[in-house]
Amino acid sequence: MRAWQTNPSIGPETSRFSRRYFTTAAIVIGAISAATVYANFPFTNLCNCPDGDDKCAVDVSQMYSNVTLLSGERLESVATSAVALKFCNQAKVSFPPDPEHQGFDNIWMTKSQEKLTTIYGWISFVLLVLFAAGLFGHRVTTFLLSLWKGIYEPSGFDQQKDFTDGIGVDSFAYVPQLKEPGFTFPLLACDISKINSDLIGWKPLLSDKKIESHRSYESCNLIFDVPFENDSPVDRPVFSIVRQWAPRWSNK
Repeated sequence: MRAWQTNPSIGPETSRFSRRYFTTAAIVIGAISAATVYANFPFTNLCNCPDGDDKCAVDVSQMYSNVTLLSGERLESVATSAVALKFCNQAKVSFPPDPEHQGFDNIWMTKSQEKLTTIYGWISFVLLVLFAAGLFGHRVTTFLLSLWKGIYEPSGFDQQKDFTDGIGVDSFAYVPQLKEPGFTFPLLACDISKINSDLIGWKPLLSDKKIESHRSYESCNLIFDVPFENDSPVDRPVFSIVRQWAPRWSNK
């Protein structure tokens, strides 16, 4: 009997998913985050008081005497002068980040910051649109086209070859088989004694080349894992039935 404990299913699916979705999404999210952070800089929630605002633009100049600096130096008097500031909400940046959303009385960006914020904002928006188009565009386009016309397009052309002429080279059959991770070859789920073994599409490794071609598949065939009374598991309804009716001229 076959040991059904298989090896772990490890393939390229994880790397494909990471490359197609995770890495691309990380780039888009990084671009959006960078644009938003740059628009919120310098994160002080302070804005200059607009001209003509008497409540905000107060005299902040003060005089201090006998000031001792950190270096130990003493000054007889020090006059301070600063620009009047007020609270402003720097977290109200929209998407894409745009300096127009600062408002007329809450301006904290410099001229160069406003210009770069506009550029960064629209770049992040374009990247998001491209990511969404790549993720859903093909499926949506295919679905919409299928509502009005057929979307199947045949490939190839008639090479004027008979199916029987290319058995084992160009022609193969739909032979029921299971592809289980951990097994070197697929597992056949049918009796193949009534077909040409070249129709299967693959050959197992043989240590003894004298073994008949059909018998060489016994180690990969599930019908031999189920006990049966006769010498042959032919016509057992548990498994699929595969037959081949070759033309007479092919037997000559």
